Amino acid sequence: MLPVLVHAFSVQPGAHIVRALFEADHLTAGPFAEEAAAVDVTEVTLPGTPAARLRLSVPPHSDATLRPVILWMHGGGWISGSPTQIDAYARVLAAQGFTVASLDYTVAPDARYPVPVEQANSALTYLRTEAPRFGGDPTQIFLGGDSAGAQIASQVAALQTSSTLRERMHLTAALESEHLRGVILFCGFHDMDTVMRTGFPALRTFGWAYLGRRDWVTHPRIEELSTVRTATSDYPDVYLTVGDGDPFEDQAYEFDAVLRARGVDVTSRYWTGTGENLPHEYQFDLDTAPGQTVLEDVVAFVEARAT
Repeated sequence: MLPVLVHAFSVQPGAHIVRALFEADHLTAGPFAEEAAAVDVTEVTLPGTPAARLRLSVPPHSDATLRPVILWMHGGGWISGSPTQIDAYARVLAAQGFTVASLDYTVAPDARYPVPVEQANSALTYLRTEAPRFGGDPTQIFLGGDSAGAQIASQVAALQTSSTLRERMHLTAALESEHLRGVILFCGFHDMDTVMRTGFPALRTFGWAYLGRRDWVTHPRIEELSTVRTATSDYPDVYLTVGDGDPFEDQAYEFDAVLRARGVDVTSRYWTGTGENLPHEYQFDLDTAPGQTVLEDVVAFVEARAT
């Protein structure tokens, strides 16, 4: 009861309690464990304050051909998570023939918005020049993310393709728009006007910690986070998925409809009506058929857009 009472007056205890719950989860590679174990992993520190780190997963025995690069933003409600938490999935993806760079962005309340977006943009700047060191092709970059990481990834994609958003955020694009080949979004949320209606647990704590105010949905910069408004017709191709038991299911459908209306190419995997009752982050369970289906989808999505 005490943490609840304290949380009513300060974001810090609530954020740290929720963070502990998120960090209790660890993913496994399922039937892909052997190939994932063969992937090489290295870490680099990016320039900037606060500094972020990139955890790079690279397939073994690579030839001279450069591979597509996937920059991934982990989930955790903006307040938790790390690349090590999704390490198994990143390794499995890399084993399919990609260079996977997982961003260890600074979580709230240690850093507030827009720090993670700025760090992701810096990661793209780094990959633009340094990706070949890790077998990656800087002209074939994909953004990806899960949950809150999907929100960040979708916003960073908008930043690369919308001059209006760049002007509003006082940032520059890290990539030429044609070098951003696609965006992979797992169980994300993309409309800050409607996200509170989802009833997702602890969402008030997430936003309070990230934006630094209790009434975060009225923050003067809140529209920057709503990709349903910032995505333009120049937005890259998108892969969207969400479970049929996920509170964010309607968020995916809403973003899907907006993108299609603006002429953006959307590939989706929904489970509505199947009775699977797939929970938030279902796609990371590679011991299940739905998780394996999404992995196949992602590989096909990337390969179809790589040259």
